[in-house]
Amino acid sequence: MGSIPIDFASTFSYESVRLLHFLSQHLWLIAAGGGVGVAGRYLQLRMRRAHNLILPDPTVDLLRLYQSHGYNAHALVGITSGIRSWTCTETEGAVAYSEFGRVWLVPGDPLASVENLEKVSEGFLKKAHAEGRVVGFMPATQQFARHCRGLGLRAVKIGSAPYFDLATWAPRGDRAKKARAGVNQARRAGVHVTEVGKVDELLVRETACLCKSWLTTRRSAIRFQWLFTVDLFQHKEKKKYFTARDSQGRLVGFLAASPIPARDGWYLEDVLRSRNAPNGTTDLLVVEVLDSLKRDGARLATLGTALMATEGAADPDVLINRVLSRLAWSVVGCFSIFYNFDGVRRFKAKFAPSWWESEYVLMSDNVTAPPRVLGAIIHAIVPAGPSYLIARQISRAWRRLKTTKDTPIAPRSRISYRVQGEK
Repeated sequence: MGSIPIDFASTFSYESVRLLHFLSQHLWLIAAGGGVGVAGRYLQLRMRRAHNLILPDPTVDLLRLYQSHGYNAHALVGITSGIRSWTCTETEGAVAYSEFGRVWLVPGDPLASVENLEKVSEGFLKKAHAEGRVVGFMPATQQFARHCRGLGLRAVKIGSAPYFDLATWAPRGDRAKKARAGVNQARRAGVHVTEVGKVDELLVRETACLCKSWLTTRRSAIRFQWLFTVDLFQHKEKKKYFTARDSQGRLVGFLAASPIPARDGWYLEDVLRSRNAPNGTTDLLVVEVLDSLKRDGARLATLGTALMATEGAADPDVLINRVLSRLAWSVVGCFSIFYNFDGVRRFKAKFAPSWWESEYVLMSDNVTAPPRVLGAIIHAIVPAGPSYLIARQISRAWRRLKTTKDTPIAPRSRISYRVQGEK
């Protein structure tokens, strides 16, 4: 691929003028404590934006490789604007990654066949080492962790993902009784699920309102702005969409599913419901979508990673670092006051998955890699830092307290004995 000429002199000159303008307009910010680092970051941001306008977009090649070798459920989610790419010159394969400081963070597995996984990973690790970077893969599948044991990557289990064998799965028995109860409630309330034939402007506007409503119901102050951001219509031509509407035709639920080409499966990526949706709406969505995928001939489906879930059998071929695992779980456990890890796990488990697969963080065999990779993951998930989480959580608690205080207590009546709805 030919190189693209970049006029650094003119770019730098133009950005210098912008910097002087910034200093003249915002000198008060530097005096107030921002320091010269503010100006440096401003210039760095402007230069990066200038380069982003002329550098080639790697997503085209990444999407092509994904279509052939996409095994990780999060593969398509990770191919987004701003992602970087390293391509193997010895065989077919590439690695999509983001840079956080001196850490290259990969959203999942390399895009390569099973036979080439180790070779592509080895080349990427050599490139990172040559540039003084450490590498972290998250969330890595059990297959990738098993095949790359010989590269010395250290594995830390971060959770598990539920999988459904669509040929045999049925929500029967005691394990799925909560899901069945929710489905029955939603159907009695008149909720119906349909697959979207075409994404139009009306649906985009409806889902935007639905997203806003859904976010207000989340306990979490974490937005997961790196890998788990809610971007419903990214790569929409490859996805399936399903809507849940009430008896009056209002959109009360929405589900987006991404394909997993190498496994002939689907990832139920976004499952959203309105705060005023009838009880059981999300249960009905998931069950109806799984049935629809089964009718279309898909082999399996997953609801994605449940962080800190302990389900999933230990694979003896995965070299798990016990010390790092205990440390990582202790650190991640501190975020449980901000994010309902157990609630997410219980929601996914109530659909009686056929099996669970362990998922991992894999990191370079470097003494400084663990703290640097962990710091990069935290920064990727919460760009504003832990202090932002604390402030946001206090603000949310204060609003709830104020709302409760201002809401008059209704007199006791038979309305108080309604059937308890969804959590």
